[in-house]
Amino acid sequence: MQGKPLVVVGLMSGTSADGIDAAVLTVPPRPDIAAAGAARLHTRSFSAEEREAIFALFDTEQATVRDVCEMNFRIGEWFADAALGAIAAAGLTPRDVDLIGSHGQTVFHSPPGAGGAVVHKSGVSSGVGGNTAPTPSTLQLGEPSVIAERTGITTVADFRVRDMAAGGHGAPLVSYVDALLFGHPSETRAVLNLGGIANVTMLPPQDATSSPVAFDTGPANMVLDWLASKATAGELQCDVGGKLAAAGTPDQLLLDELLADAYFAAPPPKTTGRERYGAAYARQVWQRAQDRRLSAEDSLATALALTVETVARAVEASTLTHGAATALIAGGGGTRNPVLMAGLARRLPSVAVSRHEAYGVSSHAKEALSFGLLAAAAIRGEPNTVPSCTGARHAVVMGKIVPGANYATLMHKVFCAGPA
Repeated sequence: MQGKPLVVVGLMSGTSADGIDAAVLTVPPRPDIAAAGAARLHTRSFSAEEREAIFALFDTEQATVRDVCEMNFRIGEWFADAALGAIAAAGLTPRDVDLIGSHGQTVFHSPPGAGGAVVHKSGVSSGVGGNTAPTPSTLQLGEPSVIAERTGITTVADFRVRDMAAGGHGAPLVSYVDALLFGHPSETRAVLNLGGIANVTMLPPQDATSSPVAFDTGPANMVLDWLASKATAGELQCDVGGKLAAAGTPDQLLLDELLADAYFAAPPPKTTGRERYGAAYARQVWQRAQDRRLSAEDSLATALALTVETVARAVEASTLTHGAATALIAGGGGTRNPVLMAGLARRLPSVAVSRHEAYGVSSHAKEALSFGLLAAAAIRGEPNTVPSCTGARHAVVMGKIVPGANYATLMHKVFCAGPA
């Protein structure tokens, strides 16, 4: 391709909604793992008030249209603040940056098929016009026009909707980046993200006839965080170092009950989120543990075992189509839980379990830098999704472009080889 390398900021806030990760990186016309490895990370944590305001939106019966509308702009301000903080931390000014890629904050995600339905307390489905099946839809807040206005930088955002318009699940979007960075000529690799929800991308050898496949395996930090907070009366927001789970013993009966969930056995493509495995689900896990007279530590150990088992089964189930995986490359906040990582290594003894760092990429920065790479592809007009991973009918260019003050200069830099 023609064009020049772009200095990009990628912005990401996940299902745990604990803050905004911002990665600053330089993206050449043909991105590679070296570009990702050089990303510089900055995190803007949410205040208790901000996090409470976001979580209020997850209550679909209480949040009003006005709440959603106002929060879209407020979250946009927070994302702009995160971008400016990351730029300053990298020793740059906004004039040095070409592009921002923002995932936004997911507040609702209802993918095609079973598992996307949200049933209210009244027992009525959220389907339009009384239909039992909901209309596939997704909503990420963090108004990109606010980001572009506050920073002066062209912003690409709202990625998921284009994939869903093409019949996909709008996730896992990082499968595009996984294939770009971690594909191998002869090895089958599994790339795992341990966020609020765990998702895996199965990458066959690059010269194989099979295509990559990616899907959400089930709950990860989302349930563990809720249980840790409950067990400590709010003192902890997560199980730091996995210490609570390490002090407990998984309850096999409760684990078997949880594993009977139909989602885990459903074939890909499939995605899930807070609508299925959020606070209500975690509360049910806690109550069943109480019914069985389990300690708080046993409850966390059981939830951790659920994440380990669902990830392992997903990797094993892909053997027939993709060959036995030789490596599991893990990223996301869950990689900071040594008990979870050790559990995966024990459960998959024939697979080399490692973190992204072993390949030169920051586990913590992975998702933020991914949206920088997705934005760079979008502004260059390149398809940035993998249909075999999301279930879409065809590859699309995801992302809505909001021109910033630098838009004309950016377009020249993208499409012209000579000086501006």
